[in-house]
Amino acid sequence: MKTELISISSNGMGRDEALILTEKTAAFCGLDNKAALRLRLLSEELIEFMNSFSDEFPGNFWLEANGNTVEVHLNTTIPMDLQTRNELLSVSSSGRNSAAKGFMGRIREMISLMTLPDDPETKTLVDQAMGMMSMGCQMGTHSNNYSWAMSRFVSSIEKEDNREEKDFLERSIVANLADDVTVHIVGSDVEMAIYKAF
Repeated sequence: MKTELISISSNGMGRDEALILTEKTAAFCGLDNKAALRLRLLSEELIEFMNSFSDEFPGNFWLEANGNTVEVHLNTTIPMDLQTRNELLSVSSSGRNSAAKGFMGRIREMISLMTLPDDPETKTLVDQAMGMMSMGCQMGTHSNNYSWAMSRFVSSIEKEDNREEKDFLERSIVANLADDVTVHIVGSDVEMAIYKAF
């Protein structure tokens, strides 16, 4: 079952409708109160993710139920360039990318880097800034095609026994509640999904 699409943006447009849709999906799936609250929390995290970007980037929100797994989806187009990225960073009082400290902040930073145009100036920036997040990333046959999954990221840090990254994930609401998080980027089109089995 796939729900209708709800248009959302960082100015709050569509937020309430998306949460109502989440509650309807929880009821459709027969989730108890605890499970329904977890699904709502994951939806809220994905909706709040839009606040990382300006309201110039509206997105579509929807849910899918497949067996006992519910997927929370967000799709948007982010025409990123160095000027836009610098404008996003200037929103913070420090002018630095302090939002990238959290798990969702790191995903936002990864998206803002991966949607930059493919040229020598931005390639160097991407290579330097990706850091540990590159562990869950796969590039497609075209240089503007990327796929990242939390499950691959977790597998990589477990292989390397990276305690710092494990601690980082343990502090994340999304990483603790979700079974997986995926990000697919083709050019400036971004789709993010959170998967949770109930």
